[in-house]
Amino acid sequence: MSSIAIFDATSNSNSSTSTTQAVQVGAKQEVTTTTRAAATSKEDTVTLSAAAQAKILHQSGQSVASIASSLGTDTKTVDDYLGITVTNAINDALKAATAAKT
Repeated sequence: MSSIAIFDATSNSNSSTSTTQAVQVGAKQEVTTTTRAAATSKEDTVTLSAAAQAKILHQSGQSVASIASSLGTDTKTVDDYLGITVTNAINDALKAATAAKT
């Protein structure tokens, strides 16, 4: 003896359709549930923080200066996002070089 039962339920809260099928063949019963999004559902979007964007751009090979330009910030901020630290000796050398030019 074989019997088939199909239940169709539509959820209004998330606009998805769920169909449950119960198929009985002999003494064995199998239940299959299929969920598909309705055509009117909205796509999910994610907005990344500036720090996350900087990390992705750096991993793709862009320079700190290029990242700073594209994010509209300065290189020190991008260095902070990426965890790049500049030692005091380098800062002192940069200041001395800048002072020598003027």
